Amino acid sequence: MNVLVTGASGFIGRNLLLAFPRDWNVFGTYNTNNTFEDFLREKNLSNVTPIKCDFTRASDVKSTISKLENIDVCVHLVADSDIRALVENPAGDIKNITTMLNFLEYFRGKKLIYFSSGAVYMGLKGKVSPSKKIDPTIPYAISKYACEQYLKFYHKEKKTFDDYVILRFFGAYGPYEPPRKISTRILETIIAGKDDFTVLGDGKNYIDFMYIEDAVEGIMKVIRSNKINLTLDFCYGNPLTINELVKKVAMVFGKKINIKHKGKAPEYITFYASPKKMRQLFGFIPKISLEEGFKKIHEIHVSESRL
Repeated sequence: MNVLVTGASGFIGRNLLLAFPRDWNVFGTYNTNNTFEDFLREKNLSNVTPIKCDFTRASDVKSTISKLENIDVCVHLVADSDIRALVENPAGDIKNITTMLNFLEYFRGKKLIYFSSGAVYMGLKGKVSPSKKIDPTIPYAISKYACEQYLKFYHKEKKTFDDYVILRFFGAYGPYEPPRKISTRILETIIAGKDDFTVLGDGKNYIDFMYIEDAVEGIMKVIRSNKINLTLDFCYGNPLTINELVKKVAMVFGKKINIKHKGKAPEYITFYASPKKMRQLFGFIPKISLEEGFKKIHEIHVSESRL
């Protein structure tokens, strides 16, 4: 199996590389992450070939991606997902579209798995699904939906790859995630023994994410499946408000945290999705509970602090 993972040096990418069978021939792209090749050596991932590529530069993509042949599956993860920064500077969101177009222009392969986002439903309330008419209302959500449409154009009109699966991902937590993520910030508050935790906005907006091991299992099932040319919601299916999440995580560790609110949440989610289609088509059911998942990353944080 020849596999390409774009954005392999990120949170999802690193966890995915660790799960691949060692007899798979894997190409993993990175750009400015100077620790990626060290990570590959430390984890003995000799089956992964690192490729430095700036996807905002068409010349870079042409000189690297276009040379890869016989790619069976590509998991496309490249994106700027810092929603707060993109809301503050919408012009930066153009980069997400540019990187996608550069990639589509030069990628050739059999199956493309594109990581879109549940954020494309921004502006809707209640239960959502790919059958819903959407009109995304914030940067990142706008570019993600545009990228979905460009992918379909290249598939239908240019026929540069055989098949695709679009996953509207609702998020994950676990090792290697960015420090800005709420799960990391909650744990750091608990580990530091602090009593207060600040939430942007009123904390009544939803979050529905899964532990990264579950997310990786879902991706592996999509990779191995013959179900193609469809768009799916990829979620845990247990939405909580931010306030509920903070309280539940604190309870896992026998703590009581005082939640403070300030400002406005850049991504105020009032919708939720169902994991039913992922279960029906791919047999994927998230197994790791919130309690188990946070205990896992707490153990990792504590062990790392001892090094």
